[in-house]
Amino acid sequence: MTAHPDEFRWDLGTPLDGDRAVRAQSRALAGKTVALLLSGGIAAYRAPDVCRALRAAGARVYVYATPTALQFVAADALQWTALSPVVTALDGRAQHVEHAPDAYLVAPATYSTLNKVAAGVADNAVTTALASALGRLEQGDAKVLLAPTMHGSMVNSILRESLAKLANLGCVVIPPRAEDGKAKLPEVDVLVAAVVEALARA
Repeated sequence: MTAHPDEFRWDLGTPLDGDRAVRAQSRALAGKTVALLLSGGIAAYRAPDVCRALRAAGARVYVYATPTALQFVAADALQWTALSPVVTALDGRAQHVEHAPDAYLVAPATYSTLNKVAAGVADNAVTTALASALGRLEQGDAKVLLAPTMHGSMVNSILRESLAKLANLGCVVIPPRAEDGKAKLPEVDVLVAAVVEALARA
């Protein structure tokens, strides 16, 4: 059977204003700034979709990533979707305090990162930003949301104690999507809804 060129006249819809633009889905986060913090789990590969979904809800997004997180998702993809450079290390610009977001979303939040933050360790761009985030949370200036992801065998008493400590400080722990014996990252719309709900309680 011979193909005809007209078969490939696709209706691609109306173009947006720019190649990196997103179609607005809501105004729920209009005027808000969200820091998306990535620790080194495989679920980091979903971060570009999270960036775009936050922007589609009206948010301005800044991304912080550990070196291990960038083994699972490219910095170029994150910068392209967030419209801002990815913070992978801190320098004289003091990025951990410069952006002053309304909400910090740690997705994925790995075992290591969660336990470090609960213990007060600030040894990379993500954990240092979170040290500042906890201070801003205590002052009522920001919300902190954590989306734990890891193999089920790592959900042990140490992790549960760290999560309880962080929750008692006011952090929102987003329950994982439980599947295949693992704590998996929730769907993108669940993460965005959690940010919207947290900020609505501000």
